[in-house]
Amino acid sequence: MRRIAFINEKGGSCKTTLAVNTAAYFAGHRKRRVLLVDMDPQGQAGKSLGFYVRDMHPSVYDVLIDPDLPASAAIRQSHVEGLDVLVANKTLSDFPLDVAQHPDRERKLADKLAAVDGYDFVIYDSPPSMGIRTHNIMLACEEVVVPVNLTYFALDGCAEIVETVERMRQDFGKADLQITLVVPTLYRPTRLADEILTKLRKHFPGRTARTIIGYNVKIDEAQSHGKTIWEYASWSRGAHMLESLAKEIWRSNP
Repeated sequence: MRRIAFINEKGGSCKTTLAVNTAAYFAGHRKRRVLLVDMDPQGQAGKSLGFYVRDMHPSVYDVLIDPDLPASAAIRQSHVEGLDVLVANKTLSDFPLDVAQHPDRERKLADKLAAVDGYDFVIYDSPPSMGIRTHNIMLACEEVVVPVNLTYFALDGCAEIVETVERMRQDFGKADLQITLVVPTLYRPTRLADEILTKLRKHFPGRTARTIIGYNVKIDEAQSHGKTIWEYASWSRGAHMLESLAKEIWRSNP
């Protein structure tokens, strides 16, 4: 089972877009069993697949807080064959405070999902911040994919993620945790974007995705309709970009 997390502490980097559509590609095109775990209180991974997450219980929060509630009780089947979802909503905002005094606070997600089997992939969508929720994700996965929107502060965000990954490796003995791919997103043909892309390739040789994700309105439209890009506009440039990236992630098995 491969466990892949899409992580960037900055918002607007396309984490959810990439996580949802990669999960849907593996399930729908590669015929694998996939579990998508949303760890963002905004709940946008579930929303992108048509779930009305606001009043959904149990959610991932309930699983993490209730020691007697198994993750399987909160997993829901999506309309994409082979793709199941563990949804999040605003209740997850309370998680850091609720577990602040728990000695196992960073390992709750890993411990709960250890009992889940039958999947080829577990894919995590992360919140736009570093903290206890993201630490839980890092201890529950092995592969980190970093979407990076090509703006001035992009490299700062990457450096912080690299530091956090190394700290998790050292402090928690998570030796198998690694950044496997850095994905340039929201590309526009400007000198600044090209300079940042060059720096990314220099800092992450062999780990910067060949696929560059540019803005495409069909991707946003698909999400607004609760559909994957292939259900909504399989012919679009957005679909071709996301499929190309999913294939890279598929081949990047460390």
